[in-house]
Amino acid sequence: MTNEECIEARQYFVLQFQWLFEMFSKEGLREQFLSMGVRISDVALSKCLELCSTYNLSEDDLLETWMAYAVSNIGDADPTVDMLNQMERKELAKSIGTSATTSQNSSKKSSLTVYNVSLPENTNHSEILQLYSTPTAKRKEDVPKENTPDGSAVKKLVSQGRSPRAVFSPASFSPKVATPSTKYESRTNSGDIVLEHGNCEGASWSAQTKFTPIVTHDEVKHQRFRFMFERLQEKAEILDDVIHELGQELLQQNNLSEPTNPTVRHAELFVAAGRVCCDANGRLNPTSVLLESEQSFGCGKSVALDLSQLETYSLFPGQIIAIEGVNLDGKKVIVKKLYTDIKPVLADSFPTFSKDDGPLQVVVAAGPYTQTDTLMYQPLEDLVSYIRNHEPHALILVGPFVDAKHPHVEEGKLAETHDSLFEKIVEGIMEPLRGSHTQVVVVPCWRDVHHHVIYPTPPFLRTKRLMYTNLHFMSDPCQFSICGVKFGVTSVDVLFHLGKEEISYPAQGSDRLGRLAGHVLSQRNFYPLFPPAEELSVDLGHWEKLSHLPVAPHILILPSDLRYFIKNIKGCLVVNPERLAKGLVGGSMARLEIKAAGQGSQFPVSVVAQILKI
Repeated sequence: MTNEECIEARQYFVLQFQWLFEMFSKEGLREQFLSMGVRISDVALSKCLELCSTYNLSEDDLLETWMAYAVSNIGDADPTVDMLNQMERKELAKSIGTSATTSQNSSKKSSLTVYNVSLPENTNHSEILQLYSTPTAKRKEDVPKENTPDGSAVKKLVSQGRSPRAVFSPASFSPKVATPSTKYESRTNSGDIVLEHGNCEGASWSAQTKFTPIVTHDEVKHQRFRFMFERLQEKAEILDDVIHELGQELLQQNNLSEPTNPTVRHAELFVAAGRVCCDANGRLNPTSVLLESEQSFGCGKSVALDLSQLETYSLFPGQIIAIEGVNLDGKKVIVKKLYTDIKPVLADSFPTFSKDDGPLQVVVAAGPYTQTDTLMYQPLEDLVSYIRNHEPHALILVGPFVDAKHPHVEEGKLAETHDSLFEKIVEGIMEPLRGSHTQVVVVPCWRDVHHHVIYPTPPFLRTKRLMYTNLHFMSDPCQFSICGVKFGVTSVDVLFHLGKEEISYPAQGSDRLGRLAGHVLSQRNFYPLFPPAEELSVDLGHWEKLSHLPVAPHILILPSDLRYFIKNIKGCLVVNPERLAKGLVGGSMARLEIKAAGQGSQFPVSVVAQILKI
């Protein structure tokens, strides 16, 4: 074969290959258009392939461009060559011109400014998008160090270009996110003690014996779980089981006779048990109270309650109660006596630390951990500094950490993912405590934007960046022990939710905060309100498993927006440390000193505590 014949044969095969390529490309593009309900002719397909070649577009890119152009300009008409030419002039040629202008001005600063991250002036958009990728772990020798007030070197987990003080500051598109709060820095009440419980004169608030405490919890209850897979019948059975279980406790503790159906006529005094409900969608009031009976006695029906003959009462939706009364017409029960308080079963375990090791020092703080005008997390940074200086045995941190209600989070001013910010926050807490005996217990919140919006809330996922031996992720709510001292914690503001729904008579009754906390103990549930608050999504299956309090802990932590308090309620110490950050200012935290009680003491532990400003 001569050279001319070889050239002709090669040209022939090239033409054949191009023909086959165009044929397969046309068919693939035609199928993509048909999948979107668009019919296209062969001539228009040829124009599409020409556009792909001219503007270096993939078939998917071209289809997306056409759909966007058609919706805005021509509706649901099928594409023609003229329409494709118009799209080329208005969309594709414009983008090419913009790219050319951008390349000419590449020496100028980009209009997209990312704060708290050092970027070269010639950074392109692909480099900016790398901010959203998972950060790579740094070697120890690459991490800058800072001399702390006590002379020790602490790793600074900050990116290049960030302020030396901004340990927790995220990368952002807005300078406000990374601007320290001047109102917080100018406060004058830092460290002020606003409340004391017990005799605190001899308290040291620092671990005298730096032993490593043992944190234990139920692995089955605190593992990650699936949620929202419940059927209506299962929900009804769970709610009915709660009525039966707590109703029987009320009857036994008050020596009452067997309950009967409250929805039928009873001319004589009878006993019934059930759940408090409201006869409308509005708030509960004295004239709208219903009693929902259990399936075995009243087929789950409800009957109205007349409370006019009671001297005192305190009720809320979802509360399990027992009554004595009469029902003369089968429509309304005139209540003669009301039983609501179920005596909690107190924990009888004793601390495992000795008098030589103790007392046990515990610090408790609840989120949010930054002010609403910044994401610098200055209160959290000051808390970590306090922990390093005092070295308590345990630090209990309750969410939210990346608050979904924070204005900057709602407005999307972050230039990194929420998960990345959360990991940065945890690293900023744990790195200064590396090698310390302080155990850190982290309880999530349904308001954490990077986590599950469900209650009960599964524990945070432990990643490679968060592999610390002294870090413990719990679920919400949770029960755990620290050296034998039992703690119960929930991040949901159950006190505030109960306060909005509760009705109480007389109006100026006993201590309101203590009464609200007492509902949690007497109902043996972290969240006894039903139906729950509108903002809260509750999985009843896991609510039954995780929220139940068969045994009251030694210390119950109920963070709330309501005023801080420390109260001994029914043998359990209830602590509301309030929030570490409140709006534009700093909040408060709690510190506890726990000792093993002596022989013959009524309670296994003796606790002195303080609430102090951050």
